[in-house]
Amino acid sequence: MGPLFLFRMAAMKRSVTVRKALLCRPAKRQALAAGLCAFLVVSLLGLALVVAGCGNDPLAAARKADRANDYKTAVSLYKQKLDQDPANLEALRGVAVDLFLMGDFNGALPYQEKVVAADLKDAQTRVELGFNYLNHQSQPEKAVAVLGEAVALDPSAKYLTFLGQAQDAVGRPADAEASYKRAISTDPTYARAYEVLIALLESQGRKAEADQVRTAAQKAGVNLSS
Repeated sequence: MGPLFLFRMAAMKRSVTVRKALLCRPAKRQALAAGLCAFLVVSLLGLALVVAGCGNDPLAAARKADRANDYKTAVSLYKQKLDQDPANLEALRGVAVDLFLMGDFNGALPYQEKVVAADLKDAQTRVELGFNYLNHQSQPEKAVAVLGEAVALDPSAKYLTFLGQAQDAVGRPADAEASYKRAISTDPTYARAYEVLIALLESQGRKAEADQVRTAAQKAGVNLSS
C-alpha cells in the first residue's frame, strides 16, 4: 500500500467527515430555531396573560372612562367591580360621584350613603350627600346631620356656609347665623358667607346688623353680589 493510496484514503475520510458536519449544521440550526420559537411562544403567552389580567380589571377601565368624561360607561364598569366586590370603596365612590354629576340624584343616593358609612373621614361625599338630601330628597334634617359631620372633618368656610344653609332650611336660624359667622371668622375673604348672613339678617328685619356685615365685607376687600 503506497503513499499515494494512503493519501487518497485520508482525503476520503476528511471528505466524509466534512459532509457529515455539513449535514448536521442545518439540523442544529433547525433545533436552535425551534428552541427560540418555543421561548418566544412562552414569552408571548405570559405577556398575553398579563394583558388579559389588566383588561379584566373594571376599575382601570372605569378610571379611563372617567378621565374621558364618559360617566355612563364608568358607572357600568364600577358596577361590574361591585358585582365582584360589593364593598369596594373606590367603586362605590365612583358610582356615587358619576351619578351625581349626571344628575341622577336618586340613583346616587344609596351609593353616597354606603360611602359615608364605610369611610368615616370622607368630608366631600358627606357634602354631596347633604346637597342631595336638601335639594333633591326633601330630607333637610338629614342634610344638617351629614353636613355637620363634614364640618367636623373639615371646618372650612365653604362647608360651614353649607351647614348654615341647611340649618336655615329646617327652621334653625340662630344656628345658621352662628355657622355663617364662624365661616366668616374662618375665612374673611369668603364672599358667600357674608351674602347668606346678610340675607338672613334682612329677612328678620335686622337691617342695621346686615349693613354692618356689608361694611365688614368691604373692609376685608370682598365684593358682594348683593
